Amino acid sequence: MSRIVSDEYPWSKLLREYVMYCAVGCINVGIFAALYWFFSNYLTFTSSPETFGWAVSFAISSAQAFVLHRWLTFESDSDVRASFTKMMIVYTVLWIVSTGTFYVLVEIIELGELISWAINTTAFGFFTFLGLRFYAFPLSDGRVTRKERLENFRERRKA
Repeated sequence: MSRIVSDEYPWSKLLREYVMYCAVGCINVGIFAALYWFFSNYLTFTSSPETFGWAVSFAISSAQAFVLHRWLTFESDSDVRASFTKMMIVYTVLWIVSTGTFYVLVEIIELGELISWAINTTAFGFFTFLGLRFYAFPLSDGRVTRKERLENFRERRKA
């Protein structure tokens, strides 16, 4: 753990970012849940609509999560294309593993959908945070505070 934190990135900063990650994650999970409900209930052309709903909802909400985490959670100044690509790598790995896990929980073990959904979302959340902080939005890419980003946006609109 000594490599994760340093004088420039103390435990307090890591904790603040994790709390923001969780807050933004609540928004992401709400959107994910709405998408999952829709896809698993209304697009039932597959024999496993719950797993299909999980997979498609995860993919769509991942793109939405990129914007919120880049701007709000990590205040990243990283190149948009590079950080999006890295984030999608993190999300794709977790998407594959979590979809497999969800399939096992729902289809094989036959746990309820909501219980399986909660287990999966909680279990992979912290790993996603670490992947995003240290791979997709590394500290070395710099930082733009929310206030600075808003001021830059307003100046571009005026121009």
